[in-house]
Amino acid sequence: MGRMHARLIPFPEQGLPGTVVRYTEGGGEPVEVEARGQVALSSGSRLVYVMDAADAEATDREALADGLAGLPSDAFVVADLGGATDDMLRAVAGQRALKTLVLSGEFTDEGVAALRDMPELTDLVLESARFTGAGLAALAGSATAGSLDTLVLSGTTAFEPASLAVLAEAPHLASLAFEGVRVDHALADALIALTPRLAEVSVAERPGHDLALDVLERLLAAGLSVNGISAPPENAVLFARAAAEAADAGEFEEEDFEEAGEEEGEEEEQPQERGVLREVVDEAELDRLLAGPVPVLVDLTAPWCGPCSLLTPVLEDVVEACGDALTGVKIDVDRAGWAQERFDAMGVPTVILLREGRESFRFSGVVSGARLTGWLAAVGVTAG
Repeated sequence: MGRMHARLIPFPEQGLPGTVVRYTEGGGEPVEVEARGQVALSSGSRLVYVMDAADAEATDREALADGLAGLPSDAFVVADLGGATDDMLRAVAGQRALKTLVLSGEFTDEGVAALRDMPELTDLVLESARFTGAGLAALAGSATAGSLDTLVLSGTTAFEPASLAVLAEAPHLASLAFEGVRVDHALADALIALTPRLAEVSVAERPGHDLALDVLERLLAAGLSVNGISAPPENAVLFARAAAEAADAGEFEEEDFEEAGEEEGEEEEQPQERGVLREVVDEAELDRLLAGPVPVLVDLTAPWCGPCSLLTPVLEDVVEACGDALTGVKIDVDRAGWAQERFDAMGVPTVILLREGRESFRFSGVVSGARLTGWLAAVGVTAG
């Protein structure tokens, strides 16, 4: 007998432009499929759609919108549309099973207002210079607001901070990201009003959109994680200043690690761990360390995590330099199932400094040793 299919997705006979990829949850390599006629999906299979219509003629964009509108409402779980128009937004809004939707183009608030009936949507990216934020008002009380976890706003040069107030009605929204958007005091006011539900803010700074020190201090003091960095309110000012000083000094971040060894003819050389960090699996052992007088730097990591393999040797250097003033701990979250829940860590690598059992600061991602040393010094932990 042939393999039974759970369902068939009818695509337009003339085909749908762009790329459609089929993947199977739980394993298997993604496979590109032709978006024409009947596309068979087995149980557990899902479709991802990527299309860039930025250079398409107006008639082609209309045809794309019509093609999207004619699909079953559960055709895709991820869609990435470049060159998106309001008509395309209205069409893709019919995809009720979408979990991730990335939109860039010249759409307006009217198009965004159409995205209100998407009950599975957790991640939404909006990039348009014509979007002011007013379209978010239409999401109040909607299925989309009820499911949204992460919202990214990019290139919205006319964005009005007051429009974020409607997100107070988004019960699961935990993360807001801004790319090329000035985060000033007005926007900080709007973000702080969303706490404590909103936990994380990301700012991709560009020339003219640098995050001012006093704004960073306010966001940290309100309990927000900013670009993966957080600190208790009493440490917010010190930590913000240490972060700003490191940035002024031109310290490198994860991208610098990625660029290492990429010059032509060079082989990338992975940093090697030296066993400086104490490996902990048992939670009681960690509790004993935290009860002691020495601050503990906890590295939540995993063997499959690429950035972790870059960061851990950096942590080893810093811990070694601090001598008896700092204890370093490495916890493999796959072996220690309690760790991520205990520290409320959404991913790895996550690094937390604890003094007398209390958190002094945390960060996620890869940072330089010099930057981490500055952060430690800001809270009184210096090289021995």
